[in-house]
Amino acid sequence: MSDTYITCKYIVSGLKCNQLIRNGAVLIENGKIAAVGKEKDVKKLLSGHDKIDRSNHMAIPSLVNGHTHLPETLLRGICDNQKLMTWLNDFIWPFELNMSINDAYHGAQLGCLELIESGISGFIDQYFYAEAIEKAAKEANIRALLCPSIFDNTPESGSLEETWIHVSNLVKNKNHNTDSLVKYGIGPHAPYSVPEEILLKIYDLASKLSLPIHIHLNETKKEVEEAKQLFGMTPIEYMSHLGLTKEKILAAHCVHTTPKEWKIMKDENITVLHNPQSNLKMTSGIAPVYKYLEQGIDVVIGTDGNASNNDLAMLEELTTTAMLQKYLANDPTVLDNATVLNLGSIQGLKAMGVESTGISVNSVADLTLLSLEKSHSWPQNDPLSNVIYSSSSSDVNDLIVNGNFVYLNKEHLTLDKWSIIEKCSEISQRILTEMEK
Repeated sequence: MSDTYITCKYIVSGLKCNQLIRNGAVLIENGKIAAVGKEKDVKKLLSGHDKIDRSNHMAIPSLVNGHTHLPETLLRGICDNQKLMTWLNDFIWPFELNMSINDAYHGAQLGCLELIESGISGFIDQYFYAEAIEKAAKEANIRALLCPSIFDNTPESGSLEETWIHVSNLVKNKNHNTDSLVKYGIGPHAPYSVPEEILLKIYDLASKLSLPIHIHLNETKKEVEEAKQLFGMTPIEYMSHLGLTKEKILAAHCVHTTPKEWKIMKDENITVLHNPQSNLKMTSGIAPVYKYLEQGIDVVIGTDGNASNNDLAMLEELTTTAMLQKYLANDPTVLDNATVLNLGSIQGLKAMGVESTGISVNSVADLTLLSLEKSHSWPQNDPLSNVIYSSSSSDVNDLIVNGNFVYLNKEHLTLDKWSIIEKCSEISQRILTEMEK
């Protein structure tokens, strides 16, 4: 279904998500938006298109999950009440050491199910077993930017040196496929877990292959203070000092930063991957997103992995982002509704290297259709306000990726939902049993 005509009660259009079309229609041809506007105008262009009536729905640019670890679906709920390093060392990493590549594949399938049901057309991932995640994403027919993790003692490769050899060879082999929905970057875990000599090797490879570098930076106060003691500078300053910021940096978290670092972030190609719910749950803090936007720093919203969030739902993440920034700024005027949606959709595609102008002519046809049939969607005094403050992932009715439906009338078209759920439940129980031995 590549040529499609969709009617909607509302369409959120434009590069900045600030144009609302009432009683509108979208024409999709060959993976692109061929026309968008009032139904009466777009209808004149019809010729042999599949017709989809969504007259009681709203079309928004599809959401993008800007930072996650997809196979962590298998770890959902494993540890809810610990600080970051205890959470990592005592729960997450021991579980992952028992995870096989086949386990990761099925966990990624479950993640794709959840992303699709949440209206998410693409995700930026940092994890090992990247090829398993790639397989799941391709089966789901959604976008992915996969940045294979580099740190010591991974279940996939073992030592740091072996992990570097594996990842560097992998991204070299994958880099040529530029037309695929799935693309590759590279993912050093963090400055505290990857030594300088490996970071410099990563920079050399990233510069040769034009790869984005996906890394955790300035997530906790403790991390920042330890970096000052170890390097004499903060993690972001350290990345700049090493020269890594000459390449595109996708920096997860950036919770604890200074005006000095903001200048580095603006001038040296750093995109912030903001994960508000995970940061709240782990008591890491609240990133000053409104300050970043004031400085002209690119920001994308993500969920983090299921081990820390515990879900991949982006509409709820948008609500949290908006409310937290108003609280942090003590100003209800910061982050208007259109800006928040833009950070969770079009800016996410930009970070993935996909050119998009939202639901606009000649843009990629990535759309999420939200049902307006539940009571929390009424009245629609301001439909965009409904999206940010009263919608939920359960409202997602359809998802279109690159012009193709992957979710139609709440039915998966690319994945077998219940067989995946059953398999992942078995895997999780098996690993938990192994950990108890």
